[in-house]
Parts: sequence; structure tokens; C-alpha cells
Amino acid sequence: MRDGPGALSGSLLRYGPALIWMGVIFVLSTDLFSQSKTAGLILPFLASLFPAAGPETLALLHGGLRKAGHLTEYGVLAVLWYRARAYREAAWVPEAARVALLVAVAYAVSDELHQVLVVSRGASVVDVAIDAGGAAAGLMLLRRSEAARAALAHR
Repeated sequence: MRDGPGALSGSLLRYGPALIWMGVIFVLSTDLFSQSKTAGLILPFLASLFPAAGPETLALLHGGLRKAGHLTEYGVLAVLWYRARAYREAAWVPEAARVALLVAVAYAVSDELHQVLVVSRGASVVDVAIDAGGAAAGLMLLRRSEAARAALAHR
């Protein structure tokens, strides 16, 4: 990284979105977004979409949506870290992808450890695996899309 007056603003442009997204994930790991809290919002919505569904089916759908959220959160996180590491580079950068995946998985582990400290939450190895899968999927989609990489690189 270059030194000088623009170094900090350059670092913020590169890493700021990924760090902000990590903050969003941290908030989503608090009691505010525990299963019991999201159930109050999501279950009535699902019941209106699927009026014939029983409580067990609605609970399964709610759980599935929460796991899809994990996939999405960590897919976005990995892409943002890739963007930070391969800044302004439209070609695929394998090293940036490896770092992005490593950071996303490490953050998934730390996120689950954080949830141990939240009374209404708990740690889950399954969630770490889902998070890692989401990060890998995000990076695979990015690798396959020249247009997406070009959009991330454009400044």
C-alpha cells in the first residue's frame, strides 16, 4: 500500500465495505435477530403466503430462510473481501479469492463464538459450514462472471 495523504482514503475505499458488512453480520448475530424474534415477523408473512401450511411447515420454511440468510451474508462478505484484495483488477485473482474465503470462514467461526455469549443464541458448526458454503458460492459466481468482476474493478 502506498504511503501519503491518500493512503487512508484508499484503504477505506478498498476495505470499508467489507468491514461495514462484517458489522452488519455482527448485529444480525445479536438477540435482535434471534429465531424467536424473526419468527414474530416472518411466520405471519409465510402464513399469508401459504395459508394451508401447518405450524411445522411454517417453522421449517422459517428455518430455511434463516439458513439462506447465512449463505447470502457470507457470499456477500467473501465478494467484498475479494474486491478489497483484487482492487481495480478485472481479471480473476486466485490469491484474492483465497484470502477472501479464509477471512469469511474465520469470521464465521468468530461469529458463532460471539453467539455463545448471546443468551438467545447458540453456536453451531452447521452454521459455519453453511457460511463457508455461501462464501465459496459467492466467489464461484464471481469467478464465472467477467461482468461482475469488471463492475467491482471499475473506478
